[in-house]
This record gives sequence, structure tokens and C-alpha cells, in this order.
Amino acid sequence: MRKATRNFILAITLILLSLVEVISGFVLWLAFPKCGAGAGRDWQGGDGGTLTFGTIPRDTWIDIHDWAAVALLVVVIIHVILHWQWIVHMSKSLVKRAP
Repeated sequence: MRKATRNFILAITLILLSLVEVISGFVLWLAFPKCGAGAGRDWQGGDGGTLTFGTIPRDTWIDIHDWAAVALLVVVIIHVILHWQWIVHMSKSLVKRAP
């Protein structure tokens, strides 16, 4: 695989995982109530059912958010490893320019 193709796939993967993180984070933040008094109780809607956003329950949103974060971390680590020589080169060039 060409280096440019690999970097393109890596960038698209980072963007998509970031979007999943942001969207699931906003859903969890805005669509579901915060834990407060009685936080030990199950999360239930007014009709006694499980809280959902769309057709997806809160616990599934949490799983999506958590696993997307893990995947994003792995892809960021791969990104840093693949670009390590560039990072070292740029760091050295910046240190040389410093007065």
C-alpha cells in the first residue's frame, strides 16, 4: 500500500471515530438526565421503560461512546507510530531555531 493511501485511510478513520465520539457524547449529555438524587435507581422513562434516544437505549449509547474512544485511542497511537520520524525531525528543527 502506498504511503499516501495509508495516511488517507488513517485520516478518514480518525475523522469517523471522532464523529462517533462527538455524536454519542452529545446524545449522552443532552438526551439523558444526569445522575443526581437516587442515582442508584435504574434509568427509566416516565412509562417505566428504559430511556432511549431514537431506538437505541442509554446503555448502548454508553457502549458506543466507550468503544469508539478505545478505537480512537488505538488509531491515534498507530498514527503517532507511523509518523514518529516526522515528529522527531520537526522537533529537532524547532529546537535548532529556538534563540
